[in-house]
Amino acid sequence: MYCTLCNEKDEGGIDLLGIRICQACFTDLSTTPVFAEKYDYYREVIKVVLKNYIYERAISNPVE
Repeated sequence: MYCTLCNEKDEGGIDLLGIRICQACFTDLSTTPVFAEKYDYYREVIKVVLKNYIYERAISNPVE
């Protein structure tokens, strides 16, 4: 599989809410300081991932 963030071939990454993240991107994501420019990028990516995850779950199991 390929990493969702960098589109590189994934060797031993993780699945996070329906997306695949390679080890390098996960390490970068988890160690990026709040004041770095990349932090805003990662924050927006996580927002989209959460919205998609919640939306998919709502459709597959709608409340009656």
